Amino acid sequence: MTGNGATPILSLKGVNTHYGAAHILKDVDIDIYSGEMVCLLGGNASGKTTTLKTMLGYLKPSAGAVYMDGENVNGWSTAQRVGHGLTMVPENRRLFKRMTVRENLEIGAYLREGQTLDDDYERVFEMFPRVKERLTQKAGTLSGGEQQMVAMGRALMAQPKVLLMDEPSMGLAPVLVAQNFEIIKQINDAGVTVFVVEQNANMALSIADRGYVLQTGKIVLSDTSQALMANPQMRAAYLGDV
Repeated sequence: MTGNGATPILSLKGVNTHYGAAHILKDVDIDIYSGEMVCLLGGNASGKTTTLKTMLGYLKPSAGAVYMDGENVNGWSTAQRVGHGLTMVPENRRLFKRMTVRENLEIGAYLREGQTLDDDYERVFEMFPRVKERLTQKAGTLSGGEQQMVAMGRALMAQPKVLLMDEPSMGLAPVLVAQNFEIIKQINDAGVTVFVVEQNANMALSIADRGYVLQTGKIVLSDTSQALMANPQMRAAYLGDV
């Protein structure tokens, strides 16, 4: 759902972000509506991960604001934002490798103390049967593809309204990349709003509704995925700072 007077479920308005004196994000505007899958494309050092950190509250904007359901959340902690439905699958999975698969999944639900998790486990196992087979195994002994399944399952245990994904194709074999994006599409089809940060433009645009292209901290293109794939400027903007 986009436009039509609806309030975005997550948005950045005029966001500027700094690391010390370095000006990383420059007047960034992004709107994500409930039920959508939106991708953010860009090369290395374009500001993609900084965008995610700003959304999650790891970084505070030096100007502009982050909004969730129309409410300015600049003053909210990361935990408050997670509690309101914002969850991320980080780059390189970042599992607790010495802990079991089950323990990693439980961590995803740490803000839901006292709630039954049975239905959530079943949802994860239905989507990732391999995860159920590996519950007692140490996460660090899994293959890269299996670790990605656990990382996505862990995020789903938080019952997210918006799932942020940082470079989900990184480190995966090509055949696993295609499978991974198919799973992301399934998650979105199940009603979870998804925001994917990705360098693999063709793969991301093939499943997303809309996309933004970030170059040296500025949004240089934004359109439907179909229009971006047909836009001759898209490649130049996407590769501009690689």
